[in-house]
Amino acid sequence: MPDRFVFKNLVSHLAETAKRSPNQTAIFSASNDNVTKRNFKELNEDVSQCATYLQAKGLIKGQKALLFVKPGYELTVLAFSAIYLGVIPVIIDPGMGFRSVLSCIRSTKPDILIGVPLVVWMSFFFKNSFKTVHTKIRISKNFLHQHIFSATSRDYCPQASTKEEELAAIVFTSGSTGTPKGVKYLHKNFNSQVISLQDNFNITHGEIDLATLPIFSLFNPALGVTTVIPIMNPRKPASADARGLVETIKSHGVTTAFASPVIGKKIADYCTRQDELLPSLQRIFLAGAPSPPSLIDDLSKILVNGEVIVPYGATEALPVSFAKAKQIIQSQKSILAGEGSYLGNPAPGVSVKIFPSMAPALSARLAEHGELAHGEIGEICVAGDIVTDGYYRMPGASIDARFSYENKTFHRMGDLGYFDHDHCLRFLGRKAECIQTKNGLLETERCEPMINAILCVKKSALIGIGNPKEQEPCMVVEPVRQDLTEKEKQELTHKIISILSSSFPQFNFMRVFWEQTIPVDARHNAKIHRLSLSKKWGRIVQGQSKAGLCP
Repeated sequence: MPDRFVFKNLVSHLAETAKRSPNQTAIFSASNDNVTKRNFKELNEDVSQCATYLQAKGLIKGQKALLFVKPGYELTVLAFSAIYLGVIPVIIDPGMGFRSVLSCIRSTKPDILIGVPLVVWMSFFFKNSFKTVHTKIRISKNFLHQHIFSATSRDYCPQASTKEEELAAIVFTSGSTGTPKGVKYLHKNFNSQVISLQDNFNITHGEIDLATLPIFSLFNPALGVTTVIPIMNPRKPASADARGLVETIKSHGVTTAFASPVIGKKIADYCTRQDELLPSLQRIFLAGAPSPPSLIDDLSKILVNGEVIVPYGATEALPVSFAKAKQIIQSQKSILAGEGSYLGNPAPGVSVKIFPSMAPALSARLAEHGELAHGEIGEICVAGDIVTDGYYRMPGASIDARFSYENKTFHRMGDLGYFDHDHCLRFLGRKAECIQTKNGLLETERCEPMINAILCVKKSALIGIGNPKEQEPCMVVEPVRQDLTEKEKQELTHKIISILSSSFPQFNFMRVFWEQTIPVDARHNAKIHRLSLSKKWGRIVQGQSKAGLCP
């Protein structure tokens, strides 16, 4: 068996990188306010030293450790040190909201808290959420210098032995369309994802990554890729400075980037205005939400030596499939005609099938029904080693999301889609956000791309109001300009309804609602909170109806 297919965990991959490229820079900050630049040999030693420090604090294999530290070198060292010991890092996105974070902590029942002083301090005030935590390790600003870099001993503790099927980490979903869930990552899942990134996207040792989504940068040490931390708040990508991002890419020769569409648009808009090109970039991944073909086209013109790639997946499975810029641009007409976002072909080694859209409790019946034929719309389901092992301490959710078919365990993505006539996967939107009208189902990705293509529209969202079984479809719009006059709004409303009525006459669109800012998730700043919009405007319309102000 070739060495690349021999099982490795992330720490083993790092050790291999340190041996192969010892002097290559591992991670550094574009602001130069981070730690002194460390190469892969030093990172590998720092991980071993930190693991030895954590073991001295009482950490042992099988324990669960909450990680609440600043993204960057610190997070990488601590996450890899935990895996070195066989300790299971628990990663929760603080952007999901304080109550949700506390709920995630309670459901996980962690043994250890490794966090910045503020989080450790808060743990004493929310004792119910942290009641299972018996060890608290305070990560102060000078933690690395005090306990890791200055250590003179090189007598490291032994690395824990791990197996493919053992739990490696618990990573929480964002909860944008439901309750956040702790996804169980096995060591084989991480290993498969590393191999997939190498094989499918030709990511090689020596490349430089712009880390706008910190959690994805944890793969870089295993890939032999240098991580550049840009000057931005990763929890607020919409506030990132486009000029700073572009200067970072150019000055450091960045070759690859994984970003949300909002970051991609900032880069594209800035470069277009300034007539800038990004010759060093070999690829930019846009993920987290569908990207409009116009954005893909704009970025493609800037990446003169690279390409735009749109991977499809979720916390539970990534990458499921991927599409390249040329394919998406060629499919633009069909996307804007309501045929769904283009997701390309399934990644090698990943089985993707479309099954009937059934309630979660009916997962077991999906195998009995069988998969749908090409062209039929249903729920996207995936199987393969990149698919994680269900949800931690949530057996009901795991049963609802998984089923066996053809001797494989499939995960239900919660997304609606189909295979088109070219056998390529199409995405029609989240199942939970599909509108049930009296004239049938209407999916978000049928309507929104054609409205987003209107010049004055920054963002749109399809929502349903009224009777849950016979909802009235409506469109919520965030305009590019906030100073639109009432006349301009009326004209734009008429145009939107005209387009929707022409494309979907059976659904009788009558209302367009205006939002100064459409709410989105904190992680990617791209996933729209359609369900909250539906509740808000449903209440407003109901109140107006009772007051006799609208039909």
